Amino acid sequence: MKKLLAFIAIPIVIVLLFIFFRTDIQDLALEWRKRGLPQETSFTPTDVPSGVPSPKASAGKLTEINLAVPFSPQAPFADWSLPYQEACEETSAILVDRFYKNQPLSAEAAQQEILKLVDWEKRKFGYYMHTTAAETATILRQYFGYKRVDVLYDITADDIKSHLLAGRPVIAPLAGQLVGNPYYHQPGPGYHMLVIKGITKNGDFITNDVGTKRGQNYVYDDEVLFGAIHDAPEGGDGWPVADAGKYVETGRKAIVVVYPN
Repeated sequence: MKKLLAFIAIPIVIVLLFIFFRTDIQDLALEWRKRGLPQETSFTPTDVPSGVPSPKASAGKLTEINLAVPFSPQAPFADWSLPYQEACEETSAILVDRFYKNQPLSAEAAQQEILKLVDWEKRKFGYYMHTTAAETATILRQYFGYKRVDVLYDITADDIKSHLLAGRPVIAPLAGQLVGNPYYHQPGPGYHMLVIKGITKNGDFITNDVGTKRGQNYVYDDEVLFGAIHDAPEGGDGWPVADAGKYVETGRKAIVVVYPN
């Protein structure tokens, strides 16, 4: 009888421990996935005109990279009310700008930049929510002053990797519920945007996912992330749909690529 009770009790204890320490277990698993990531590579102006950093190549050909893009979540002080709840596009643009300027990004600076950019968008577009890839490119050109910002449609995963290997971080719009990030407020954002900053030796994507405070160097399976890439069909907060996630899934595959001035 004692053996039977122990046999029954052990699985129950394991389940209870998982329930109570689920977040800690997830965090340990997340940090384990980051072990062995490529060393971060900073942008250096001396690489202009190509704008290509010089990370160490493997067997004469670069196959992995991790660009040193600064990180902040879109809610720098964990305030997920508006406008921070809808500030993924703004924050992604800020991160890429700071990368090219070789500037760090504190929580205070991120909050100030987000609020200033939201005000600018309201004047420019009449709204700030759900900016499309093209509108995000307009922000990078007109607000941040970048001369070349490409919006590329109907791309492949290899297209993304080629830009990363050339030292250019990629801003990607997503149907956010398709990536399965456990740290999102479930079921996840219908529309989301993040920065793809690298490639692992296995070919997976390294991101700065601004949708969670745990998003720095967050690794996604490349097929999963690429499958989730969809541009917003239109910008603004007036989508006449009941299911925003399904609506975004109708959008084209698109990325935003910024070149250094």
